[in-house]
Amino acid sequence: MKINKILLSLTVLGCLFLATTMSAQATRTWVSGVGDDANPCSRTAPCKTFAGAISKTAACGEIDVLDPGGFGAVTITKSITINGYGQGGGILNALVNGAIINLTASDACNTVILRWLGINGAGSIGLSAVRDVSTVAHSLHLEHMEIQHQQRGVDMATNNTGTKLFMKDVDIRHTTVQGIDIRPAAGQTVTMDLQDIRSRQSAGDGLRLQNNAKGTVTNSQFQGNTGNGANIFGVSVQMAFVDTDFSNNTQAGLVNASGATTFIDGCSFFGNGNGGVNNVGSTMNGFANNAFGNNTGGDVIGNAVNTLAHP
Repeated sequence: MKINKILLSLTVLGCLFLATTMSAQATRTWVSGVGDDANPCSRTAPCKTFAGAISKTAACGEIDVLDPGGFGAVTITKSITINGYGQGGGILNALVNGAIINLTASDACNTVILRWLGINGAGSIGLSAVRDVSTVAHSLHLEHMEIQHQQRGVDMATNNTGTKLFMKDVDIRHTTVQGIDIRPAAGQTVTMDLQDIRSRQSAGDGLRLQNNAKGTVTNSQFQGNTGNGANIFGVSVQMAFVDTDFSNNTQAGLVNASGATTFIDGCSFFGNGNGGVNNVGSTMNGFANNAFGNNTGGDVIGNAVNTLAHP
């Protein structure tokens, strides 16, 4: 009898171990256009959607796209990488947000990476392709992405100090509010490094910055927007634009207002409808290598750009 009890106990323990193992989250999971969210999201049994895969992926893990497809909107509440490299991974987000970043507690990485993805709001228009409302400091990386037909392409509406935004090779077009909207809660800070960004054909501003936004924009284009190419306002905004073009915007190429401090280096301002630079109530510093032409109302409106000696 005693032996039977021992065997029974071992059997129960074995079943519990097996169940725990089967339910454990994987470090890497996969999605496929022909997958199923009932699957474990393994390489040979992939899931159908990003939402289905993220629940089975451990914090700091990665979701990879196996083949082209639309994998649905997703809410991200932990550190994760979603990688569509070489496969045409996409999100169709008509009338909803594409990817919501909502980190409310720190984990081992505090980093979200979205890479090689297309997010399309289609004819019904998406709310935001990427919307960050996190309440803990973290890093958000957006790399090699195409965003179109949204209210906002990238919407940083965080409520914390210490968030860092890194964007590289991101194309944003046809937005109805702003292309990129950096608007942390009052008193909070977002620091950014934007490289090779193209924000065009927005019904609002190509780039809008407020409330302690700080950082650099390099080798980028803000063109053909109905609003301004870039609109900076709010105290404590500190930005540098390097080798960046602000052209053919209906309003100004670059608005620098309300106490912002901005540097321009090797930038171009052509064909804007309300000045190349509209610099009112703020400080702008520039080198002699900036270029201006054909801006309605003047190349510089308001305060002059302080000319600096190049280091």
